[in-house]
Amino acid sequence: MGTVGRISNERKNLNRLTGEFLVASRLAQRGYMVTLQWGNAISYDILAFDKSGNVAFIEVKSTASYSRRWMLQSKYAHPREDTIPIDRRFVCCVDISSKETEPIIHVFPASIVAEGLHYYFSSKFPNSTSYHLSLDFKPQGKSRQDVQTVGEFIDAEKYVEKFSSLGLIPVLN
Repeated sequence: MGTVGRISNERKNLNRLTGEFLVASRLAQRGYMVTLQWGNAISYDILAFDKSGNVAFIEVKSTASYSRRWMLQSKYAHPREDTIPIDRRFVCCVDISSKETEPIIHVFPASIVAEGLHYYFSSKFPNSTSYHLSLDFKPQGKSRQDVQTVGEFIDAEKYVEKFSSLGLIPVLN
């Protein structure tokens, strides 16, 4: 029984690292300077920056089990409580659930993630330390045909690979 838990934790760690390395490599490929943050000193996985001193603080969330569904800490529902300016904070949601297609990266501003969470939970958040951002779900208690999914509500497709939204000038053009 102990082996099963360890394998599960190893798999989770590999999925987390896959997402972080994938985002860092895509940023570097596009000419942005990046640094991976190990540990929890600043609570962000990646810092991306340009020569002008602009910085983007990036949290990476990966899913390998459920397509277009990520677990986030409850703090993402209330991004204004962070000391780093909200327009400099981003959540890259990496979907590595399909073995047949390339991973998909959504580059969401922190404020958009909060909007999606508030829409889904109707601002009635569960008593939990984590919430799920599920793009294909409709708000809790609303299943009518004319109700948008979370992904439709936040226009998730416009954030796919949208690294330009970081507000940084690539070092290499």
